[in-house]
Amino acid sequence: MRSGLSRVLLAAVLLAAAGCASVHRSSLNPAYQTEVVEADGMAPVVDGDVASARKSAMSDAMKNALGLVVGVYVSQDAMVSKAVLIDDSITSQSEGYIEKYETLKEWQDGGFYKVRIRAHVRKEDLAAKLRNLEPEPQKLGNPVIGFDITESVDGVPQKTEYSALELKDRFIAAGFLTGEKDKADILVKGEAQTSFNTREGLGGFVSYRAGISLSAVKQGSRETLASVQDSAGGIDLNDQAAARASLINAAKRASGDLTDKILKALRERSVVRLTLENVRDMNALSDFTKLLRSIPAVRSSWLRSYDGSTAVLDVAMHAGGAADLSQLLISDKRMRVKVNRTSSYDLDAQLP
Repeated sequence: MRSGLSRVLLAAVLLAAAGCASVHRSSLNPAYQTEVVEADGMAPVVDGDVASARKSAMSDAMKNALGLVVGVYVSQDAMVSKAVLIDDSITSQSEGYIEKYETLKEWQDGGFYKVRIRAHVRKEDLAAKLRNLEPEPQKLGNPVIGFDITESVDGVPQKTEYSALELKDRFIAAGFLTGEKDKADILVKGEAQTSFNTREGLGGFVSYRAGISLSAVKQGSRETLASVQDSAGGIDLNDQAAARASLINAAKRASGDLTDKILKALRERSVVRLTLENVRDMNALSDFTKLLRSIPAVRSSWLRSYDGSTAVLDVAMHAGGAADLSQLLISDKRMRVKVNRTSSYDLDAQLP
């Protein structure tokens, strides 16, 4: 088993690789769908065995090349937190992800043998592997969750956000991104109400009871993904603190059911709203739809509306969201589509 120190050193190596090498975003052979990177490797020369040192340095260079591409596709936080998984699952198998490479330079420097290579890393294979290391919300389009929840205490509306803040923490812990409600992909909205329960037999403490009702709605399509209701009590030294505790506890109880239902809905209904401009006529729209449905990642599609120049289509994906569909459209030369805007579940594009 690796020690905690080795995990930190591994993360440092991967991050250092990202800092000392360069990424070229185009491939010399587009058919391979590769990232072309340059990276250095080094190994000590032991007992004058230059051949073994060269082999080890080449392996180190390929590992650093792969680590650099991983650093492009994965956040720095994920690089550190998943360092051992990344090493075990990916960088230790660097040759399996490198389509080809060439040696740019090799030399001895003191007691070390050093090499510099240019490697073609198969990004589709790598991206697929990395997705298996992602939390489930990220695999399902990585939607941003916003919150709009009103609160009341003993029938009096409040300006507090105790339940929303608790839900936000719970969603973050489940792997979701959270943000402003007006810019969110999915809005969790509803109300939380709490009322005085009793102070009898509580040794000076006060009890409040809260109920919460929530629904999760996709901002673009206004589709309701999930709805939950729950309740919980709260006890504290005074009315205000007990009311706050009850609201937080109710949100906490509702959060598990709500996150599970949202994930289930996203798995079953990974639908992207595609707005397509410059559609010449229905024949052109029919041709585009046929090409769209021929993409393996697309489960189905159907027309929402068409006004003679702009079509709105719902595209059901086997997995992923608008960002995934955007890349598929751009890379498919038959489509000749220009993508203008992408969010997690909405995509604006145009035909030439």
